[in-house]
Amino acid sequence: MKTKVENREFTPELQNKSSASFQAFEKEFKKQMRDLYKHIEGYQDVVIHELTQGSIVVNYTVLLKVPASTKANETLKTISNELINAITSSTTCNESCEGDNCSFCFNTGFTNITSYEVEEVEESVCGSLNLGIYSSFYSPLLTATGILCITKCDQRATDPFPCVFGTCKVLEQGPECMCSEKEAFWYQDKACSSRISKVGVAIGVPVTGLVLAIGIFTIFLVRVKRQKEMYRDKLTSRSELYCSVDDSWSSPQGFAINNQGVTLEDLETPSTTQIDLEKVDISQKIHIQKPSQIIIP
Repeated sequence: MKTKVENREFTPELQNKSSASFQAFEKEFKKQMRDLYKHIEGYQDVVIHELTQGSIVVNYTVLLKVPASTKANETLKTISNELINAITSSTTCNESCEGDNCSFCFNTGFTNITSYEVEEVEESVCGSLNLGIYSSFYSPLLTATGILCITKCDQRATDPFPCVFGTCKVLEQGPECMCSEKEAFWYQDKACSSRISKVGVAIGVPVTGLVLAIGIFTIFLVRVKRQKEMYRDKLTSRSELYCSVDDSWSSPQGFAINNQGVTLEDLETPSTTQIDLEKVDISQKIHIQKPSQIIIP
């Protein structure tokens, strides 16, 4: 705050906080403020930062002690108006700065509040509570009604401990997430956020195996079917190459069957016939008359 004292003369000694003049002025000023501010909620003291000329301009801070809460700024705003009113409504001096108790005659139009602020609540405030080995896990939280000491298990904490499918508890080593329904799920992390159903695995594994088996069997059947079709197409192409309704041979080289080991007796009994295709020119077209009947004498 700043205020101006009209009935005092500024001297250079007042610029030195160690001087007798400054200390005497400070003592009187504090007493005067104590009388003016005694009805202000939470008033503690004033601290003079600087005295300057004109007559004497006082730059000072008012120390207040108010309940810590999220409404502290609103409370300070209200108190700020009361601090100004306490000076402007003072009746110790008249307009001529005279009176029986007129030690400080304030310029009511000059008095103003330059700024105000709320100090942060110290983290150690929760250490005063009887929390034993768990005290280090508690931190203060400002609410509309005051201060609460909470742990990271509380979602209102600055960095709450993650716990999805479970309950957060504070143990000797700190916050931990106690996963729920462990008999039905497997959990993959400490936050109990990723879980696998045991029933789902018990059903899913056999079903997956069955699906794979059906898939493999289907692929096998398709391959067998394709191989049969390829073999059938191959036989058809060979039949078209060697068979014709024409009874004439168009190849001058002929068609040779070489089986030197055959005897007459062999013709009477079934035997294996060996065909030598080395002399066959497959580039020539061959027309073979289909026999209607073969008689062996």
